Amino acid sequence: MISMTTAPLDRRRVGNRSTGSAGLPDAAVERAALERFYELLFLQDHEQVLDLVTDDVLFHAPWQLPGLPTIIEGRAELHESMLWWSTELWSPGSLSRITVRPFATAHAWLAKVEGEFTALESERLYHAMVLSEVRFDGGAIAEVRQYHNTLNQIIALGADVPGINVPGYGVGSNRGQDEAVA
Repeated sequence: MISMTTAPLDRRRVGNRSTGSAGLPDAAVERAALERFYELLFLQDHEQVLDLVTDDVLFHAPWQLPGLPTIIEGRAELHESMLWWSTELWSPGSLSRITVRPFATAHAWLAKVEGEFTALESERLYHAMVLSEVRFDGGAIAEVRQYHNTLNQIIALGADVPGINVPGYGVGSNRGQDEAVA
């Protein structure tokens, strides 16, 4: 079966050479920038994250925690959102794995990202798994469309969901444990 998300290996082309990257092809520079972007997000190094995005960056997370924006427009709004999200909810974390693949369209990437944060209040670990579509413009990140499992965040922040992370009716390894105790 042919993947519709990326170009077949025999049809992938590296972009034009970048004048400011010591001769590295644009694709290699963009891949490195994308990997660095997520590493810095997990470390909560907001200033360096902002150096990697355009002034009019668009960040879209369609399945977001209640109260958080699903669309962030512009560098200033991204900075404000990152500060609130990190200082209020999470301690700095670490990126554990990232896989980056080019789309068939130039300057567009698919990133599969994994890492860990610890919730400040509950002290529960959040194993983040994110799938992102990222577009570059002029060597900087111009658009991010990010998908993640909000339920994992909610549980890490302190929620108990019967049958998921505590005994009760639902799915998973905790399903029906309360009936066995009774």
